[in-house]
Amino acid sequence: MKIRGPARVGGTEPIRSSAPLRPQAVKGTPSTWKVDRVEISEMAKFLEKLSRLPDIRQDKVDAVKAELARGASETPEKLEKAINALLQDLW
Repeated sequence: MKIRGPARVGGTEPIRSSAPLRPQAVKGTPSTWKVDRVEISEMAKFLEKLSRLPDIRQDKVDAVKAELARGASETPEKLEKAINALLQDLW
């Protein structure tokens, strides 16, 4: 049984090409052939470099740990800023 819509589109038959597919011969000589090429944008180059960076910058983590260990980061200003941020989070 064939089922057709109002525009006679659809049904249970497979889609067939109207012309058989045949490879086309390459015309011309190698000197006249067009050459494909790829250009990589600066943004793509940047993103590729960015993807190679580690998730954690260990040098920065080590520097902050060393600063904390020697007590250099414990200034009254930083302590006040931390307390204010904590209070903001609580309210």
